[in-house]
Amino acid sequence: MTQRIRVKVAIGIAITVAIVSLSLYWWRRQPGPPTVVSGGAGQVIVEDSSPVAKVKTVPLSYGRINETLTAYGIVELLPSTIEIYNVTFECIITRVLVTAGQVVNPGELLLIIKPSPDTQLIFKQAQDELESVRLEEALLSDRIKLQLSTKQDMVPVQLRSRLAEKKLNSLKERGVESMKEIRADSAGIVYFIGAQPGQTVPAGTNLLQLANEDQIIVRLGVESDDFNRLEKGQSVKLKPILAPDSKSIEGTIQTITRRVDPITRLVSVMVKPMSEGKLLLNDYIEGKIIVSSRNALLAPREAILPDSGGHSLFTVMGGHAVRHLVEIGLETSGKMEIISKELKEGDPVVVLGNYELSDGMPVVEERKQ
Repeated sequence: MTQRIRVKVAIGIAITVAIVSLSLYWWRRQPGPPTVVSGGAGQVIVEDSSPVAKVKTVPLSYGRINETLTAYGIVELLPSTIEIYNVTFECIITRVLVTAGQVVNPGELLLIIKPSPDTQLIFKQAQDELESVRLEEALLSDRIKLQLSTKQDMVPVQLRSRLAEKKLNSLKERGVESMKEIRADSAGIVYFIGAQPGQTVPAGTNLLQLANEDQIIVRLGVESDDFNRLEKGQSVKLKPILAPDSKSIEGTIQTITRRVDPITRLVSVMVKPMSEGKLLLNDYIEGKIIVSSRNALLAPREAILPDSGGHSLFTVMGGHAVRHLVEIGLETSGKMEIISKELKEGDPVVVLGNYELSDGMPVVEERKQ
C-alpha cells in the first residue's frame, strides 16, 4: 500500500469517528420522554433528570399518650398482714412441715414442738406445788374441826391453793404437758421460718410467719428529683424484670414516703397491684408510673427529625415532600406528641427515607402497613 493510500484511509477513519461522536452528543442533549411517578394524591410528571426519593409513610393518628416514669423495686408483704406464730415457753422443734413461700390452707399443720427439759421441770414443780398446798388445806380443815385451828388460818392456805391451781392450768393451756401441733389459723403464704428441727428455742421466739397472699405490695425506688411528679392514686404498670415478655399488671400508688433511703438514695413508693396472685414474693419488678396522660396528635418517633435546634417532619402532598416545623409534647418509646397547626389526623408522614428529603422534592410514596 502506497503512502498516499494510507493517508486517505486514516483521514476517512478520523472523519467517521468525528461524525459518530457528534451524533452521540446531539442525541444525549435531546430531552427524553417524561416519566410518570405515582404519588400520594395522584400522578406527577417528572423529567428524567430530576432526583426522585422513595419513601414510606404512615398516617398521623389521634389518641391517648402517657408519659411514664420508670422505677425498679421488689415484691413485699404489708407488715400489718403478717401473722406471727410463737410459743410462750421454752420448747424443742420436733418437725417443720412447711417451707418458705408455700401456700397453706386453714388448719394445715405447720410445726410440731415439745416442751424442753427445763419446761417439763417447771410443769412438774407446778403439779407438786398444787398437790402440796391441797394436802395442807385438807390437814388444816381437820384441825379446824377439832378446834385446834381457826378459819382465819385457812385464808392464806386457800389463796396459795388457788394460785397454784391457776399456774398449773396456765401451763396446761399453753401445751406444756405434751407435744403440741401448730396449725394455720387462716390461708396464706409461709413468709418466714425461724427454727429448725431439733433446735431448742426460748419462750417468745418467732417460729414462723404467715402472710395473706392477697396483701402484697410492690416497693419501688424513685429518684428524689422526680418526687414532686408523684401523686397517690397514679396508675402503674408492673412487670417482672426476669419476664420482660409477660403481660403488665395494673397497679396504683398507695403510699409515697417522704424519706430518702440512706443506702440507695431513692424515695420508696408503695404500689398496690390489682392481681396479687401473679407476682412472686421478693421478685424484682419494673414499674412504669404514668405521671401525665392526654389525647393528642401522634407521630412515630422515626418520623421526627432534628432541625436547627427544633424538630421537623415531612408529609407527602401531590407527590412532593412537604416540610413542617413541629413542637414535641409527651413522648413514649415509639410515639411522640406533635404540636402543629398545619397537621391533622390522617396526614401521611414520612417514616423511611426522610433524611434524604428536602422541601418540594418529588417522591415515590409507599404506604407502611
